[in-house]
Amino acid sequence: MKRFALLFILVCSISINAQEAGIKFSNYSTLSEALTKSKSEGKLLFIDCYTSWCGPCKYLTKTIFPKKEVGDFYNTHFINLSFDMEQGEGKSIALKYGIKVYPTLMFLNAEGEMVHVGIGAMEADMLIVLAKKAMDNTKNLLSITHKMKSGDKSIETLTEYLNAYEYGKDKDVLIEEYFKTASDEAKMSKEAWDLFTKHINNIDNSQFRYFINHRDAYNQKFGKKDVDNKIINVFITHLYKNRDNSEKAASIKQIDPELYSKAIMTKEFTESNWKFLNNKTNKASWDYLIGKTKLIMTQDIIEPMMINDVCWRIYENYKAFNDIEALKIAKTWQEHALKSLPDNHPINDTYAHILFGLGFIKEAIEHEEKAIKVATEQNSVKDLKFYTDEINIFRKNL
Repeated sequence: MKRFALLFILVCSISINAQEAGIKFSNYSTLSEALTKSKSEGKLLFIDCYTSWCGPCKYLTKTIFPKKEVGDFYNTHFINLSFDMEQGEGKSIALKYGIKVYPTLMFLNAEGEMVHVGIGAMEADMLIVLAKKAMDNTKNLLSITHKMKSGDKSIETLTEYLNAYEYGKDKDVLIEEYFKTASDEAKMSKEAWDLFTKHINNIDNSQFRYFINHRDAYNQKFGKKDVDNKIINVFITHLYKNRDNSEKAASIKQIDPELYSKAIMTKEFTESNWKFLNNKTNKASWDYLIGKTKLIMTQDIIEPMMINDVCWRIYENYKAFNDIEALKIAKTWQEHALKSLPDNHPINDTYAHILFGLGFIKEAIEHEEKAIKVATEQNSVKDLKFYTDEINIFRKNL
């Protein structure tokens, strides 16, 4: 009986400790109450801005927020809140702070100013890095904003600001202002090129028009492939934006008919992936995916990691459609990705699985060993466990 009681106490203790691990979210009924508490305790507010339908939000809630190291840091330094941006006060918070992307991980001071922000799901270590930056008054978003308001309009500070808050409401205005006043020499700098390629995707933007008019100079400095890829990406954005207006969507064709065709091809390839992911049992969706991948692989426009994604998708699903031919052609495609990034561990892992599926067991083990070696060097713990489990399966089939 005593042993049973001891076991009961032990189980209860473990259960309680599990519940205490992770971020403790306060149950303040209003943001105003939490701001008052922030002022009295001298702590920033951390707000998890989520929606009920957001997959990455659910990943944070179920996998990252409960981790002990995350809870230890956030519970010590912040008052933690969680709001559904489509319910109750969450709606007004989303409107006030311009939140349109989920999850948004926001830090406020006691005055309700946005001190820092993070976008999207991230692993535990990066969530702690984000929190430390929020607490650093020389690197957080608020400090960068103050620099800009004090007259610092340099491209370095602008880039710093956009890296901290890519979805800021004033993003387009700030970028437009910079390029309007920049000299031709400044517009051709590496910093301006990076700013342009990452943040401008509107064909009506004056810098895009400048870019098109000086395309030869950009080709010479940054390479035709990168220049062409930028044009394709802007075209794709335009096509999606005007998907209900075919005439306007096609108006960009005159800029470059060949790249317009590649943009259409890339868009259809992306859509074929989403179509299949939404209905993995549908043979027509599978055939459409394979067909669009075959088409785009005839062009030098798909990045190695995109090749890797579709080849892994084929490996995971070829048996369901009894399509060994698709796996054979995926091997050829994955070899292109491997040639571009020979030391990439996910690419080696995908290639190893394809080889295994085709019966090349020894070769599969070699590439899985390479994946393990690189993952170990990069401390990719989660991937490393998967690779180790998989190579044991491969070896059992020798």
